[in-house]
Amino acid sequence: MEFGEQIHNYIRQHQEEITHMLKELVKIPSVRGQAEENAPFGKECARALEFAQKLYQRNGFATELDMDGGYLLSFFGEGKKSLGLFAHTDVVPVSDDWILTAPFEPIEKDGFIIGRGVIDDKSAVVASLFCARMIKELNLPFESRLVCFTGVNEESGMQDIQNYVRAHKAPDFSLVCDTAFPLYRGDKGVLRFTATQDVPMKDVTDFSGGVAFNVILGEAHAEIGKQSFTEKGVSRHGALPEGSLNAAYVLAKKLSQSNILSEYDRKQMAFIATVLEKYYGEVFGIEQTDGDFGRLTVTNGIVNMSEGRITLCFDMRYGTSLNIEKAKAKIGSFFDKNGWNVAYVLESAPFILPDDDPYIVACMNTYKKFTGKGDAKSFVNAGGTYARYLPRAAEIGTSYDCGKGTLELPQGHGSVHQPDECISIDGLLNAIELTMLMLLECDRQQKK
Repeated sequence: MEFGEQIHNYIRQHQEEITHMLKELVKIPSVRGQAEENAPFGKECARALEFAQKLYQRNGFATELDMDGGYLLSFFGEGKKSLGLFAHTDVVPVSDDWILTAPFEPIEKDGFIIGRGVIDDKSAVVASLFCARMIKELNLPFESRLVCFTGVNEESGMQDIQNYVRAHKAPDFSLVCDTAFPLYRGDKGVLRFTATQDVPMKDVTDFSGGVAFNVILGEAHAEIGKQSFTEKGVSRHGALPEGSLNAAYVLAKKLSQSNILSEYDRKQMAFIATVLEKYYGEVFGIEQTDGDFGRLTVTNGIVNMSEGRITLCFDMRYGTSLNIEKAKAKIGSFFDKNGWNVAYVLESAPFILPDDDPYIVACMNTYKKFTGKGDAKSFVNAGGTYARYLPRAAEIGTSYDCGKGTLELPQGHGSVHQPDECISIDGLLNAIELTMLMLLECDRQQKK
């Protein structure tokens, strides 16, 4: 591919700098925290954004930091049309079951970097910066204005991207580096809701666990009098529940059969187990398969208890063919009949770009040439990224083709939102290369 050798060599020559930069970013525990002055999403998220700004400035790029808005913009070029690269530095909360290292103490092992955010999504910050550097330092033919967006609220509401699009004209086309290759041209819709008991528990004094709406609950804890109960499950991203096991389901089922509980508490635990056992919406009567988006999912990420009442927190993903208002009515009716109240906390509609969109075609053709996979097809994302708030965007990954490297980890470890989150160094370098080639092809598309 044109300029392919130059790009490949540049990335390999800077491998040590790339890996060091990623590890330095991972050391910042940028989980959303308490709002403070000049840090609306917490001081660590603010620190990560300032760190990213220094990286861009150190490499000679103009930047614009909107700390109140929760985002950084970095620029190169003065073209009339623009292309965007979107990344985020915030991460989901961490659990205490990491094996290889602590979440914010990144290490290299067997060709991988391990640490919270190495895949999702601090590697994208590094990829975006190095694409900008290659355009500038290799003098690549690029007539568009490159806009690199770095946010800090992607995992807990996406207020950052909403603030951005209200204040700025979005790029003509954007690549959101936050999924996988070859390319995702749409996102499922997201509905997050909670369900809380009307009548308090009698014997159970604590029932809790989980770290985020969109992370299937990996450990759950209960207190009954002076007795404590803990169960573990298999955590996965809520949008991709296959292979998971909800720890709250395991615990509730066990307690529903316990003779130390009153009849009311046993029935409530049995109800909770029924609700959490499956993840395709069957219990609510809303199960559905969409031709573009696949199966609807409803997963549970958090359980907690206040004033004796248990609350379950749900994350639902769905396609364009679902009537969301009818689905919400069924969910509300189901819980109401069982003595629970529902509250909706977030709703974001699904979106999709057509397969024949010129930018989608340009990126897919680049992927096919780069990989030799001529039959590759684009996908639709079960998760949600910044792309849903941009007028024209597609999603790509931060790792491609790990080569021969493998990292032995137990089930439920190593992937997005999991303990021991890891990324292949070879995979990251390949992803930066492929992202740069896609950008060049999108720039050519702008000239047509």
